[in-house]
Amino acid sequence: MHKKISRRGFLGASLGAAAIALVACSQSDKTGQSSTAAEGSAGGSEEQRIVALNTGQLDNLLLLGIAPVGVAAAKNADLIPQFLRDRFGDDMDLDSIADCGFRQDPDAEIIANLQPTLICANSRSDEALLEKLRAIAPVVTGEGGGENWKQDLMTIAKAADKGVDAQALLDEYEASAVEVKASQPDNPPTVSFLRTNKDEFQMYGAESMAGTVAADCGFARPEAQQFTDQAGKDLSPELIAEADADWLFYGVQDGAESPEDTSLWPSLEAVKNDRAIAIDYDSWYINASLASAGIILEGLKSYVLEAAPAS
Repeated sequence: MHKKISRRGFLGASLGAAAIALVACSQSDKTGQSSTAAEGSAGGSEEQRIVALNTGQLDNLLLLGIAPVGVAAAKNADLIPQFLRDRFGDDMDLDSIADCGFRQDPDAEIIANLQPTLICANSRSDEALLEKLRAIAPVVTGEGGGENWKQDLMTIAKAADKGVDAQALLDEYEASAVEVKASQPDNPPTVSFLRTNKDEFQMYGAESMAGTVAADCGFARPEAQQFTDQAGKDLSPELIAEADADWLFYGVQDGAESPEDTSLWPSLEAVKNDRAIAIDYDSWYINASLASAGIILEGLKSYVLEAAPAS
């Protein structure tokens, strides 16, 4: 037995009216240029043409009311994930955003032809690539990785003259997390995060996107997922029991084998107790952003603390 969180289930709730109002103010119409006016340092405005090449940067720019002119995609993923189309598609012309290749190896020629005013990249990228990008436009780099999502949000926002707006949205998230943490029982339930990874599976530890949200909200983690030396650890089907917890949130990439199909799946306590939850792969496990953090927070709150509290 398992439950499933729908893609739309938490999009409206996460981050509340502040993000919606910000998008509405920044996008008075849906233009084919996929650009917005941003406040300049002198109080005026100038057109920004931003290219986003790193995890979560597209999400964060959209939250800030900026549709980039180009983005790079994660491997085996859509250029614009469906959860972002669901949330922003009515307000922004997402189809006009250019495909700049993959995050690991973006196409510099395509980027140059977009005539960007700012390029958002990853500090972990090859230095030769960063030099190519700097020859095109100013480059701001985030650290990448799920554990750095708050820092990366503010880095990109400040470069786009949206630092105040980003801080307001982050404060709203933090306040929501404090409320969830305050409602935890004396012995908080354990939550596990599992995803498909090529021919195996991967469980996420404390230094991951989902792990940081769980910590902010005061949830406990199973012993096998308290590691901090890396974001995730691979699991073979024979070791799937290491992903067990009071609640297990698992994501399956299109075309991948589901953990439900493994022989040991029915033996997990979370499965026996109907607390294994199928979630949206992209929003929970691929994009490290404030938009994803809000979705994860609302999912944990709704299932674990509201729908069926752990005994």
